[in-house]
Amino acid sequence: MPAPAQGHYRSGLAPEQDTTTFELDGGLTDAQPDFELEALVAEPALGPAQTELWLPDTDPEHPQPSPQLELDGMAPPLYHIRLDDGREARFQHAANLLSSLEAQNIDVHFQCREGYCGSCRAQLLDGEVHYAEEPMAWLNEGEILLCCCIPRSNLHIRLQD
Repeated sequence: MPAPAQGHYRSGLAPEQDTTTFELDGGLTDAQPDFELEALVAEPALGPAQTELWLPDTDPEHPQPSPQLELDGMAPPLYHIRLDDGREARFQHAANLLSSLEAQNIDVHFQCREGYCGSCRAQLLDGEVHYAEEPMAWLNEGEILLCCCIPRSNLHIRLQD
């Protein structure tokens, strides 16, 4: 017996003679199913999505006056940062080199700001930096992580492309 035509039962009739209809699941009855579908309930509306970028209220390189410990009336040291492309910046009040550069409109790639990812890696061409805590990201000789270091001298650096 030849294979039946697609969509027909093996009734032995030619497809044009077979008048049997069937549901996709094969049922031939008009009986109601033994289950009920759940009524559609609208989900509660969520609050508005965040559409603004949060920026700190103060500029890290121009801080508000605050009661800080002064050493014999001296201000925090001022270090000059020279970039390999000729731009210059200064570091005096910021928590780290990344914040200082951003405050001076120098675009730096970053992600975690904690020393884990290594995205803010830069090449230290001249100078010395200090890490309050050693970064977790792997650093090759002559590389620094801008997010977790501060200068100990004037710097000459090359940012990643």
